[in-house]
Amino acid sequence: MDRTLAHTQKRIDMEKAEASASDASESEEDVAPGVEILYKSGKRKVVLGQGQTVVKSGAQIRPAEAEALKVASGARIPAPLLHDVFTDNGIVAIRMEYVPGQTLDKLWPSMSLGQKRNIADQLHQILKQMRELEPPPNYIGCCDGTGIRDTRVRFTYYGPVCNDEVQFNEYLESTLFRQISSMLRTSLRGQLRTDHRIVFTHGDLAPRNIVVQDGRISGIVDWEESGWYPEYWELVKFFERPTEGDWKEYADAIFPTLYPAELVTYTAMSKWRHH
Repeated sequence: MDRTLAHTQKRIDMEKAEASASDASESEEDVAPGVEILYKSGKRKVVLGQGQTVVKSGAQIRPAEAEALKVASGARIPAPLLHDVFTDNGIVAIRMEYVPGQTLDKLWPSMSLGQKRNIADQLHQILKQMRELEPPPNYIGCCDGTGIRDTRVRFTYYGPVCNDEVQFNEYLESTLFRQISSMLRTSLRGQLRTDHRIVFTHGDLAPRNIVVQDGRISGIVDWEESGWYPEYWELVKFFERPTEGDWKEYADAIFPTLYPAELVTYTAMSKWRHH
């Protein structure tokens, strides 16, 4: 087993154990009085406290998300303003500014075509702004330098720090079933380019993570999947996330550049990934 595959499998095993322990230890009465729960699933929760601050915590919440918020804030990208990061009983918690408005998944079904296009155009400009940021040299991974976080539909893979796209492609290959035929593996590998730009990426650009107020995007939330990744990564993750309605029909308006070949290759590889 090579280094990349061994690292990926080890992180998969750790993630399963961590999630299991998290669910087993959850208490229904672990939220202070007067605190509003905005979201909760297992040990993971987002609560609104005093002073219009939000605390996001959970066994799978990591400091990398806080670092991503720093990057976004420094570039004037609409995202929650970071207050601090702390640990509560061994669980990472991120305190940030509350973003006013409603999530787009609640608004999208009743929007007119013009309103939808307006939101798509706003996202287009935000993504252009993100892609103009200078990436760290010789690095692909989360914003805190801890390597790759790659959440698929129902599972999260963790990969090593990658110095270039060759190593990133090796990571992608390491998530495939070891039993697939050598011809299929070679064919998939041959479709992976190594010359993409590395750009600041959100990684979960779904309507539930986009907050809108008075027709304007007031903030993009949930930056835990973000980092510095090949320029096509935002697009393939956009299509991978389950969404309803015609959201994905606006991809050509949202994205400054489309990557149809990379989307097809990633989708094909996803069919053969191990869990």
